[in-house]
This record gives sequence, structure tokens and C-alpha cells, in this order.
Amino acid sequence: MWSSSGLMRTAGIAIALALLPALGACSGLTPVYGTNEFTTGRIELAMSPPSNRIEQIIYQDLALHFTRKSGPGVPKLTVTAGAGAVQLTDTQNVVATAQRPDQMTVTASITLVDQKGEVLFSGSRSQSADYNSGSQVLANNQATVDAQTRAAHLLADTIRLSVLGALGK
Repeated sequence: MWSSSGLMRTAGIAIALALLPALGACSGLTPVYGTNEFTTGRIELAMSPPSNRIEQIIYQDLALHFTRKSGPGVPKLTVTAGAGAVQLTDTQNVVATAQRPDQMTVTASITLVDQKGEVLFSGSRSQSADYNSGSQVLANNQATVDAQTRAAHLLADTIRLSVLGALGK
């Protein structure tokens, strides 16, 4: 009796090992990380010039992953970004404290156009970063700038993945 269950177990393992390559071939997913056409060489993109500080941070982060190149035959990426803050607490229904939680949201409109002028991707993405503000104006200004910078870095990574997805189609 024990030998038959051991035989069944061995047969089950052999079948599972035999089916592994067939199951792996069914996968239609393309990894962003690893060795493939997107990671072995640098992708060339023409990028629009930034018009504000947030766009500059985003383009600088994207330049770390893509090669900036201008001219014909290169897809063009245009990012238009802005930021806005919102207070997270209702000041009328809570006890006043020294610090008030706020949230900075950076939103960008993204357009990726190929060499022929065909739109590969068009959409908007946003990221947010939390910060605290209080009675000190200079500290509030620095916290706001820091939150904008953190949200812009997060948004640049989201844009990079969106561009890779659009180019991979």
C-alpha cells in the first residue's frame, strides 16, 4: 500500500516536471525587468523641453532610463505636469494641533508619438506625497517643495512604465 502511494507521488512529480516547459510557453507576458529588447539596449526618445520645475524633475528621471535624441525616426514624449495640495483633515470637526496633515498631488498629461506622427500613448497619470504643515512659514514652504519633488519622482517612474508598455505593443 505504501509502495503504491510512493509510485503515485513519483508519477505525479514526473508529469508535473514534463508539463512545466509547456506551461511556460503559454505565457504572453513580457517582463519589464530582466534581459529583453527593453533592457539590453537604451531606448531613444525625443523629449519636449520642460516648462516648470516639476516637469524638469520628471524629464531628468526619465533621462536616466531613456536616451535623449532629437530628429526624425525617434518617438517623441511630451509631459505636461502640475501640482496641487489638499488638506487632509476637516479643521471644523477636530481639535487644533500644531501640525496639519496635507497631501501634494502631481498630475501629468503624457503623449507619446511615433516617427510617423501616430499617437502610441495618450493619457494622464498622478502621484501623491503626504506632508505636514504648521505655524512656521519657511518649514511649510520646504515641506511643500519636498512633497512636490517626491511625488514628481514617483510620477516619473509611473510614466517610464507607461512608455515601456506603449512601446512594447
